[in-house]
Amino acid sequence: MKFLGYIIFGIVLGVLVGILELPSYVIGVAVVIALVISLGNLLYTTMYTQNLKKLEKFIKSNNKNPVYYSLQMLAEGTDDQFRESLESIIKKYKNTKYEATYGALLAMMNGDYELAHRYNEPQLHKEVGQYTNYIIDVMAGKEIGDVPAFKESWMNTSIEAHQAAMRQDLLAFEGLANQATNQAKGIQYYGNYYTFKRMKESLSESL
Repeated sequence: MKFLGYIIFGIVLGVLVGILELPSYVIGVAVVIALVISLGNLLYTTMYTQNLKKLEKFIKSNNKNPVYYSLQMLAEGTDDQFRESLESIIKKYKNTKYEATYGALLAMMNGDYELAHRYNEPQLHKEVGQYTNYIIDVMAGKEIGDVPAFKESWMNTSIEAHQAAMRQDLLAFEGLANQATNQAKGIQYYGNYYTFKRMKESLSESL
């Protein structure tokens, strides 16, 4: 659809240039402006917006990518569908950060925390890997010490939310989950929103 849009834009621009007899450099300027606007919109959507509908539309329009399809299944699918989407990522992206991240997530869903740590090990030199390491330990029921202040503040709040969930403290969990979601932006906002939504549903059923 985006490619078709660019074709239509090019045709319309060509017609206007022909009718108005504009100089050729106008085409170049117009194309550059269009590309900058498109790139800026992509960057804003994936990294900065907290507009859930905008994010959902973007993710669904890119769901041929297994990572985005997995995000769609996080929001809309059953647990089994979400697991299958994670397996697809792991199969496609062997020996990459995607295998490490989504492999650890799948292992946690299956209750295999040792495997989750093995998947996450290549990421431990990064903040996201250190964060995931804490989440694995919390979900495994382990006591964790003082957590360093991560650059991404939502990570610290998310760890606290997971701890509240493990204590089955629904009220504390809801407050921390909302805070961690609102501290995130772009795709991470979407991921946090639906991750905590699933967790809340599971926690409510267990009480």
